[in-house]
Amino acid sequence: MKKFDVITFGSASEDIFITSKDFFQRNLCFPVGEKIEIDKILIKTGGGGTNAATTFSLQGFNTAYCGCIGNDYAGFLVLTDLKRFKIATNLVAVEEKRTTNLSVILSEKEKGRVILVYRDSSRYLPQNFDLEKLKSSWYYLAPLSGEFAKNTLKIIKFAKKNKTRVAINPSKEQIAILRNKIERWINLIDVLIVNKSEAKLLFGRHRSEKSLLKKLKREIRGYLIITKGKEGSIVFDGRNIFQAGIVNTKVKDRTGAGDAYGAGFVAGLIKTNDPISAIQLATANSAACLKQWGAKEGLLRENQKFSKVKITINDKL
Repeated sequence: MKKFDVITFGSASEDIFITSKDFFQRNLCFPVGEKIEIDKILIKTGGGGTNAATTFSLQGFNTAYCGCIGNDYAGFLVLTDLKRFKIATNLVAVEEKRTTNLSVILSEKEKGRVILVYRDSSRYLPQNFDLEKLKSSWYYLAPLSGEFAKNTLKIIKFAKKNKTRVAINPSKEQIAILRNKIERWINLIDVLIVNKSEAKLLFGRHRSEKSLLKKLKREIRGYLIITKGKEGSIVFDGRNIFQAGIVNTKVKDRTGAGDAYGAGFVAGLIKTNDPISAIQLATANSAACLKQWGAKEGLLRENQKFSKVKITINDKL
């Protein structure tokens, strides 16, 4: 029997949100020595691994997060949030000589944001990292870096050998590792999640989405998801192309919306084994995330009602 329903891999971070009406008026150019007034500051936790884990836990799954944090205040905040969302922490390594990842998000309402990212502890494998001890029905690989990224293929192959299903939302670092070895791993993946630019990096430039999907038709054994921001998303199962729009909502913050979609799709797939239901949950979960500051606060809970979008299905390639 599997110990967990889902284990997520990826980063954990402290996210500091700073908003000011002056940021973009100044083109983010600040003279040395000058004081800049800010309108609001918020401190949350983020990181793809913990963000995804939160969706799974809120959807009722027995969830664990596997990754590294530092022995610092940011790491304490991460552990506190994991416990708040009832995510198992026994696979979290606290590294004495490392610092927990940190992101500073400079934001101006309606104008956009700039994210300053510091990565340290998430780049390392937990001490005594042993896949044999990571018993779960699903692995969800959020974007990985450093030693973790280098072990991507090892994790995927171990999972398939042990009948653990795999979803992956690769980082640019992982894409650089995977793009020349597509035939070695793509048919081992149950759910592959990329955005438009990542799809080009991974598969090369293509004339159209249809031409790409036609090229991948024989390779895909699970689901390929391409998220397109305001244009919605497409999901391909090797035969059918599912196209979905977005839920119109007032956006407070875009942090974590991609994690909310990817984890939401997998959560819906586990619940129903139906791609249409999975797309609806993913789209609504992402929209719910956009309504609140931070990557975790607005996420949908199990059985929570949500608005649905129109989905079209095309089986002709």
